[in-house]
Amino acid sequence: MSFELPQEWIAQSGTPEAGSLAHAVKVEVKDGEGRYIATLQTGLPPVAAVSCPAGQARPYVVISSVPLDVPHSDGPDTIDPRVVFRVVQGYKFFGSYGITNMVAGVDGQSCELRNRVQGPAGKGDISFGDVQAIHAFAADEKVAPAKAFDTLDLAAKYAVHGSEFANVQRMLLSLKVNL
Repeated sequence: MSFELPQEWIAQSGTPEAGSLAHAVKVEVKDGEGRYIATLQTGLPPVAAVSCPAGQARPYVVISSVPLDVPHSDGPDTIDPRVVFRVVQGYKFFGSYGITNMVAGVDGQSCELRNRVQGPAGKGDISFGDVQAIHAFAADEKVAPAKAFDTLDLAAKYAVHGSEFANVQRMLLSLKVNL
């Protein structure tokens, strides 16, 4: 696998998540000042569908969605892989970027938005983003490294006009995986 990042950013290998497959890789990306940007993880074990009790789903918006060519598996709750920036509404608007091929929700509502691509059988899943999943955080929950915005408009401006997101999106779109 490979990906490109801005010259001043750094990539550091880490210990794969517990339960990952034997060939799993974990790489953390930080900007030139040492601030966390994203984590790439491969060989992740499959995850169960999100349980979303009636009335618990929250409105979400896909602000940016660009096709990505990576190995993946298809299924009833999958889409073609994408690089996305999505925002879910809670007491604020919580945003997250990453790669996914998982259907987010129904009718613009979801309990959790996953930044994860279901990998081909026996190869494990791939996650590359700021968090593996985002939800509407409670007021006492730690939000970072996900983003929090006071308005949906501010979230959209981050994705459309922000240089950080432009660099992140280029990095995520440059991901090449050979399984």
